[in-house]
Amino acid sequence: MESFGGKIVLVTGGAQGIGKGLARACLKRGASVVITNLDPEVAAATVAELSELGPIRAVRCDATDREAVDALFDDIWTTEGPVDVAFCNAGAGGMGQILETPMEDVHHQFSTNLYSAIQLAQSYIPRLIGADRAGHVMFTGSENSLVLPPANADLAMGIYGGTKHALLAVAEWLRYELRDTRVTVSLLMPGPVLTERLAATFEALAIDPDNPDIRSRFPAHVEAVLRERFISPEKCAEVALQGLAKGLFFIPTQAYIRDDVDARYREICAAFDALGLS
Repeated sequence: MESFGGKIVLVTGGAQGIGKGLARACLKRGASVVITNLDPEVAAATVAELSELGPIRAVRCDATDREAVDALFDDIWTTEGPVDVAFCNAGAGGMGQILETPMEDVHHQFSTNLYSAIQLAQSYIPRLIGADRAGHVMFTGSENSLVLPPANADLAMGIYGGTKHALLAVAEWLRYELRDTRVTVSLLMPGPVLTERLAATFEALAIDPDNPDIRSRFPAHVEAVLRERFISPEKCAEVALQGLAKGLFFIPTQAYIRDDVDARYREICAAFDALGLS
C-alpha cells in the first residue's frame, strides 16, 4: 500500500459511493482528507464514520458554482495546506431516452459531470503551477467514457454517457496542455459500482421483484448483468489508487470493459477498411 502520509487530498462528492471509498482509502494511507457534499447530514455521518482512520472534514460546496469552488480551495489552502491530489468525483446520473429527456435534465447532467470538473481544474491547477508544485487531478469518468456497454444499454443513460465521453476528451487535452508542468491527470473509468443508492434499489427488488417503478428502470436482464459486474466502492477506490501509483492515465476497474472497447475498435477498423483507408 503506497503511503499518502503528509498529503492533503480533496474528494468532491466524497460522502457516499465511489467518493467515500476514495476518502477511506486515502485515510488508510495516511492522508488528510477534505470531502464535499451538498447534504450536510450525510457529510457529517461520513466524517463521523471515517474520522477514526485519520483527519477528515467536510465542506459544503456546489461544484457547479465557480465562486464556491474558488472559496473551497482558498479554505483548504488556509486550513490544511496545498492540495496534493484532487479527486474530481462529484456527479449526477439520469435515465431516459435521449429524445425524451428534458433539456433541463440535459443541462443538469452536463453541468454536474463536465462543467464542474472543468471549473475544479481551472481553480486548482493554476495554484500549483504558480507555486511550482506537483499535484494530480483524477476525474471520475465511467466505462461510458470509452463505449456504450452493450449488456446494459437498456438502462437508457445516453445523456449521462455523453457527459462522461466528453470528460475523456477534456482530460486528454488537459494532460497534453500540462505536459511541461508538474501536474498530472488521470481518468477513472468504473463500470457498475454498488453505491448506497443502488444497493437500496436492489434490496427493494429482492423484496418485490415486480416493483413497477424500479423494474421500468432496471429490466430483469439488465439487473442480472449488473449483479454480475458490480464492484464495491472500496474495490473501485483501491483500483483507482493502484492506477495512480502506476502513473496511468486510463484507469479501468473491471475486466469486461476491455471486451466492449475491443468490439468498438473492431467496428472502427472495419469502417476504415470499407472506405479503402487501410
